[in-house]
Amino acid sequence: MFAKNKLSSAILAATAVMVYQPSVAQSTGADEEVLVTGIRGSLERAVDIKREASGVVDAISSEDIGKFPDTNLAESLQRITGVSIDRSGGEGQSITVRGFGPQFNTVVVNGRRLASESETRGFSFDTFASEMVSSLNVHKTAEASLPSGGIGSTVNIKTPRPLESPGFKLAGSLKANYEDKSEETSPHISALFSNTFADDTVGVLVAASQTERNTRIDQAQTNQWQGGSSIPTASLAGNTGAAPILAPQNFDQRVLFEERTRTNANLVVQFAPNENLTITGDVIYSDFDIEGEATSYGHWFTPSNFTDVSTDANGTVTAFAQAAGQATDFHSKTNDRLTETTSFGFNVNFQATENLNLQFDLWQSEAEREPNNGNRNNMVLGYLRGASYLNDGSDLPSVFGFEEGVPDVAGNLDDGFPNTGGFLDTVGDPGTHAVGDYLDPSNPRAHVAIRGGESTGLAIQDEVTEIKFAGEWDEGSDSGLVKARFGAGINSETRDIDGWDNTTRNGHNILAGYLETGDVTAAGVTAFDIPDSVFEVFDAGSDFLTGLSQAGSERMPARWLYARDNEALFDIFEQETGIDHDANMTGSSITVEEEVTFAYLELDFASEVADMPLTATAGVRIESTDITVDGTNVPLEDVVANAADQTQFNAITGDPQAVQATNDHEALLPNLSVNLEITENLVARFGASQTLTRPTLRQLAPAINIGTTRPGNLTASSGNPQLKPFSSDNLDLSLEYYFGEASYVSFGYFQKNVSDFIINGSTVTTFNDSNGNEITQPIQDEDGLFTTDGPKGPAPFTLALPTNGEDDVKVDGIEVAFQHTLDMGLGFIVNATFVNSDAEFDVNDFEESFAVTGISDSANAVIFYENGPFSGRLAYNWRDEFLQSLTQSAGAGEPVFVEAYSQVDLSASYDITENVTVFLEGINLTEEIVLTHGRFDNQFLDASDSGRRFLFGVRGSF
Repeated sequence: MFAKNKLSSAILAATAVMVYQPSVAQSTGADEEVLVTGIRGSLERAVDIKREASGVVDAISSEDIGKFPDTNLAESLQRITGVSIDRSGGEGQSITVRGFGPQFNTVVVNGRRLASESETRGFSFDTFASEMVSSLNVHKTAEASLPSGGIGSTVNIKTPRPLESPGFKLAGSLKANYEDKSEETSPHISALFSNTFADDTVGVLVAASQTERNTRIDQAQTNQWQGGSSIPTASLAGNTGAAPILAPQNFDQRVLFEERTRTNANLVVQFAPNENLTITGDVIYSDFDIEGEATSYGHWFTPSNFTDVSTDANGTVTAFAQAAGQATDFHSKTNDRLTETTSFGFNVNFQATENLNLQFDLWQSEAEREPNNGNRNNMVLGYLRGASYLNDGSDLPSVFGFEEGVPDVAGNLDDGFPNTGGFLDTVGDPGTHAVGDYLDPSNPRAHVAIRGGESTGLAIQDEVTEIKFAGEWDEGSDSGLVKARFGAGINSETRDIDGWDNTTRNGHNILAGYLETGDVTAAGVTAFDIPDSVFEVFDAGSDFLTGLSQAGSERMPARWLYARDNEALFDIFEQETGIDHDANMTGSSITVEEEVTFAYLELDFASEVADMPLTATAGVRIESTDITVDGTNVPLEDVVANAADQTQFNAITGDPQAVQATNDHEALLPNLSVNLEITENLVARFGASQTLTRPTLRQLAPAINIGTTRPGNLTASSGNPQLKPFSSDNLDLSLEYYFGEASYVSFGYFQKNVSDFIINGSTVTTFNDSNGNEITQPIQDEDGLFTTDGPKGPAPFTLALPTNGEDDVKVDGIEVAFQHTLDMGLGFIVNATFVNSDAEFDVNDFEESFAVTGISDSANAVIFYENGPFSGRLAYNWRDEFLQSLTQSAGAGEPVFVEAYSQVDLSASYDITENVTVFLEGINLTEEIVLTHGRFDNQFLDASDSGRRFLFGVRGSF
């Protein structure tokens, strides 16, 4: 294995990052080559890759040195038929291909797998600068020579090599990125140097890129929709009789500010002492940091305290009032993602004979995400105050009645709580805190101070090492066996996922309950006054979520109290309570060691059928996988009442226990591709293959983790180290007509039959303590309260557990594409994908536990013009509604649907000289908002508005 030493670190720090994309040259004479650049040149090279491929392959090529069609690789990929993306912070992060999400798509760089800072197997495209890429090849049919794992596709990100394009090259760009929401402008700088020496036997390429973004994202959120079985029967006066009833857990309005900094670097050194030997060493470096701060306010609901409840025909709660236990909270949150990825490669390419080429490849990739004191913190300050909820069919619900107190007949402010059945403070008296103006900084009381938690407080280390021997035999014939490719190797991966938070010690909620100053908790901690100077009023503006049917500022006040310094608040908490609120490593930590030994053979044949050229590729890949999973199980010993917070139980846990599990499996993966050239321009393709996708590493975790411990909502989860990989039998049919260098029309059909589909099912169970006794939970006493010495009853937990399903799942679809360039410089691209599955989610079946996520239709329309020094492109992308997840953010067994979304992007450039170009790019011009909902359309979950982005700058290449 390679180790990153001080010298390599210094080289990486000095070179930063980017990379250059070589344009394929077209010959115009014996010794003269013309470099074809721009939109047309990019499309021509992509069409060449598609046409010459043995299977179904779509490609995107660079337009020029250091110039990719989009600023983000995922956003470029979404222009390809069958590819859809998910966004983070307004830019593409992950891809879905033919309805199969990120974990089902293997992404490699120059055929090698990068380590990942993700807890899944999905690739984060936002960590990789587009300037580093020469082309993206999306292999929709399997090839034995490519790494396994991609039931959806295998995406090969290609970066350039200096000896591929000999001579001196210098390129760079300077961009200004303007964010419409934050009104901030940030720089994007890239540079590349490539040259060859000693009669083109030595090549060096150094590239660097740094991007900064200061974003603002406006959001409204409901964490989950929960069962409403605890709603008092007397409160259901407006109920239609539908069951089961689903009620919102909360409703928040939030503004998220992010500082995104991405630094990429690439260093390539090549040595070719003769025409038969090329030695290549390369380093790829990525540092991607997101520092996020959010301010929000919202309301936490408790169904057992609902009154005046109305529901619709689907059982969705559409209106209610809540006096007892209603909290209005002001949140101050941070959520960081600090990542670093470093990869080292060494390759020897040896032309052993005229017919035989041999390669040796050694690769090590390391990725890390810092824990950063839990990555995430959430300071919740607020007050208890009654409120009403209304969901009247608008995009956003409305919460009202919390803004001011209601004077009683004596002129005193009423706190809104009855003397019985409401919250009690620690001295046993009814809560007496009254609220006048909700923006008065004297209102908020301490509630909880969380670091980490909810699976976001993670530290991840991932290391991938691969050794591969490969060869190709070229028969030198035009018929019969033409070529043979073969290879073998070992790919090993070790990934540590460590959970960090402060919730397992229950110190985070030591002051929960919005206590009055001077009250003493059961733990002996005295509640204290929060200085008014901590707060200021945050104004989200009258344009907050204006793209919805009713703007956020029209549904709820768009002004709220904001704690300016979250860390200062934690310091105050620690000083006043004497309790350390820092995060510590939890029992959710796991280590997964996975070793895949593989070998493959692939044969190319050529023949004729009725004077029509016929080519075929037949291959097989054999793999043996060994897995060892180490984890820590923290046993649950008891569930007890939280004297200060009636909405929360405390989980009492025992000493951590180490657990280990092993698994292994073998796979034989055949593939066959047949291409028939019906005419010179008409090509028919047939493909059949078997592919697999392995479970995510988190799904293999052997320990049980306790999730939510709230009255009526006890949850836990566990992985399953004995999971088998998904396995798919695939069929592809395609007909492609090429009628120009960059013009074609294609029609394709695909079918995937997936077995051993992993189902994230759930079951209701109880746990025993270390003495073998069944764990119980508090139940309400005669006053309707949960108390530490009150009655207890069974504690049923909803346990989420992944298993392999018994039924096969069929996914099929149609892909159509039309691309045409005209002599006048005008051109267009239109494509669409229609996907179906026999495992769709039935919203009316409340026992439904499985469906294929990510299935949706999609379409693209692009028009471009390129003539002389000017070029421009207008692109439209659409994706229909799709099922994103079978569980909501708090782990509830309810689905998440993403509503149909479309986006319009624009780019234009002008060549000032042959070497210097100025450009302008606009992203999400119509300021579309991403919306998600639960089982039914009116079960609002999230609205996210990242606004428009504009980039303008200058680019040069010499």
